[in-house]
Amino acid sequence: MSENKQDICEKNNRKYIRIRVPSLTMKLHIVAIGERVVKSTIHSVLVLDIGPGGLRFTSGLQFPADRDVKISMQTILAGIRFETEGYIVWREAAENMYEYGVVFDMSSLHRSFLIRLLNYLYVKLYPEHQKVHQCYAHFTQYYLEEQGSNINYTT
Repeated sequence: MSENKQDICEKNNRKYIRIRVPSLTMKLHIVAIGERVVKSTIHSVLVLDIGPGGLRFTSGLQFPADRDVKISMQTILAGIRFETEGYIVWREAAENMYEYGVVFDMSSLHRSFLIRLLNYLYVKLYPEHQKVHQCYAHFTQYYLEEQGSNINYTT
């Protein structure tokens, strides 16, 4: 791992697949530090990839990589407003910018919704990757069953 990286969790220890969404921006702000609720300025960041468990983004701003700092994020995915909270778990300097890893803090129902949204988006963005989509759809169904969800996943 890079010496510049503040790492709170293993970057390669992902539970979910992430997809690249070209030119996806997200609004982000800090909502809590520990148990203390705070109001911070909203900043736009560029999302590099996103999955059901989290995302990676880049910004010229230096945000804290700390599980005590809760952030709120909002974006538009496939024409639908998506909003969630999470924690920045790592930061790495990259060409006068910083890259960050975020883990989402969401309910299983919210995650199920995001999985369906990402499946739809993946098919639209990468129709030539049919085998990958089938794999993603399999993991989606597995996740829904594991969570005891009665959401009917259809491709």
